[in-house]
Amino acid sequence: MNSQGARGYQEGLLVDTLDRMRRNPEGRKVVHLRFSQLMPHNRTPVRIRIINRMFRNLESGRQAQLFPIGNDDLVIVVNAGAQRDVANVCERIRTLFESDPVTHLKDGEPDKFILWFDLGLDAALAIHTAQQLRAHVQKMPPRAENALPNLTPAVLDDVQKKLAFANIVPFIRDQVAVRLDPQTSAASIEFYEFFMAIAEVQKLLAPQINLLGDRWLFQDLSRTMDQRMLEMISRHPHARSAPAISLNLNLETVVTPTFESFVMRVPKEQKVIVEVQAVDVLTNLTLYNEVESALSQMGHAVLIDGLTTTALSVLDVGKLNPDYAKLVWSPELLNTMDPRGSRATSMMKQLGGNKIVLSRVDSADALQWGVRSGIGLYQGRFLDSFSKPARKPAPVRKPG
Repeated sequence: MNSQGARGYQEGLLVDTLDRMRRNPEGRKVVHLRFSQLMPHNRTPVRIRIINRMFRNLESGRQAQLFPIGNDDLVIVVNAGAQRDVANVCERIRTLFESDPVTHLKDGEPDKFILWFDLGLDAALAIHTAQQLRAHVQKMPPRAENALPNLTPAVLDDVQKKLAFANIVPFIRDQVAVRLDPQTSAASIEFYEFFMAIAEVQKLLAPQINLLGDRWLFQDLSRTMDQRMLEMISRHPHARSAPAISLNLNLETVVTPTFESFVMRVPKEQKVIVEVQAVDVLTNLTLYNEVESALSQMGHAVLIDGLTTTALSVLDVGKLNPDYAKLVWSPELLNTMDPRGSRATSMMKQLGGNKIVLSRVDSADALQWGVRSGIGLYQGRFLDSFSKPARKPAPVRKPG
């Protein structure tokens, strides 16, 4: 999806960039990932966003320039020094969609999914491809979800200034994570998770803007929200009484003075659990390892969040040694715990069910599946009734 301006903006920018570079290619290559050719059930907005973020570090390091195309394709202009890294990510993406026919490589036939162009040799062909993409996207009907204009650098600056002085306590939400004892069938509160309600932030600070519309600008905004939440979280009543508190943070936030100051204010008997998104771990393994080691030395913990069957297909969670891993419940998990094994099964064997949190538990069926699978921790609307004073375990009948 285009993240800026009118239809054809990114595609036009790509054409101009390639035309400028053809005069001095300097070993650059162009890779065209044709996500538009995937089967509809594979080409979901969530998957496309996750995949695009896999290249974030290379783009932020100015080793690659990303052009998200309006038909869901992705074109990347890659400097010589980053081509091996991009190729490795591309092969991980191919594995992610290995069940889709377009990703299959056949002897004697060109690759239909990932196309490479050497700007020193194929500049004219690369530019022609970009021009075709531009023409195609300009003819596409507008998408309904773009009703609100996307976040821009100028609006981001304004929102961040407002956020710096706003009372954000009303924006902070919490949700309990419950540990179910398989022997006693009793539940006790493991931790309270705290997070910022994006919809409320948008409603108050930028009601006419889609804050999530540009992934890179929103990433900057989320770091500002991290800083404010760390400053204010101690005022939340549940934060003061919880045996452990869990915070959704960017990896970069954990290595800031604000986080260090926050940890120093936390009572010694209270554990801090940092929840990081699986896609952030995937795109910055080096920083994740540093954060995991630092938290462990401080006596705190790290949780890898957002683990779906898709994420597990490209991320070996067991080797990352998290203190917790959060598996997102979906009905498709009903078929994963079988003798043939699965990514989710493998993760539970490596970490142990007592470290797995089944999230978004919204029904008795989800809870029963988790118990049968040996999962120890649960979170979701179905468990929110246990959101009681944190030091008083609440009895619950074991399902099934």
